[in-house]
Amino acid sequence: MSSISSTSETGFDARRANMVESQIRTNNVTDEAVIEAIESVAREAFVPEDLRGIAYVDDDIALDGGRCVMEPRVLARMIQALQADSNAHALVVGAGSGYAAAVLSRVAQTVVAEESVSSLAAMAGETIEAMGITNIVIEQGALMEAAAEHGPFDVILFGGSVAQVPSNLVDFLEDGGRAIAVVSESNEGYGAATLFTKFGGHLGEVSAFDAAIPNLPEFLAPKKFTF
Repeated sequence: MSSISSTSETGFDARRANMVESQIRTNNVTDEAVIEAIESVAREAFVPEDLRGIAYVDDDIALDGGRCVMEPRVLARMIQALQADSNAHALVVGAGSGYAAAVLSRVAQTVVAEESVSSLAAMAGETIEAMGITNIVIEQGALMEAAAEHGPFDVILFGGSVAQVPSNLVDFLEDGGRAIAVVSESNEGYGAATLFTKFGGHLGEVSAFDAAIPNLPEFLAPKKFTF
């Protein structure tokens, strides 16, 4: 993959600045660290080359394996809800091409990005290396398994919607740690971005905002049969 800078050499700066003003600041994103993170990461670098012309649309961009480059305003609000700081050890579950991990790496100390689709894990690694980001580790393998040796984590972000969070989420979090996922019991991707917090070995949860992002296929609800 060719190296893509986040500087004016790419010609995408104006589109990125417009995205921040029209999609991020106008949609309840007030954390300046999160806004600066979104503004500093070249979203076009994480989009397939033939789709870079639409890199700054206000929508998810589909990738292989049911993954997506997440809609910027939803991603920004999810990261804001996590309240990650510069000491945070973070995990992205279902990293896709690495965009969410790259943005999160601007506010957290370290990020582990977990991806089961080998071609996407390779794309993420190549892009992140080309951009000179040094605080992200890519782990290719089964979601909620591949990154286990790096845990526990202070914050966890799911890169797609889930019918319910996996039962081992509590084991991946530090006490007081937070995870966020769009929970969509209908498997349609529409649901609530839900913040989970670990206290004393148990998870509390609170609905943060309504959102719609594509499902992570690994965490779909079983199909119900009717007669």
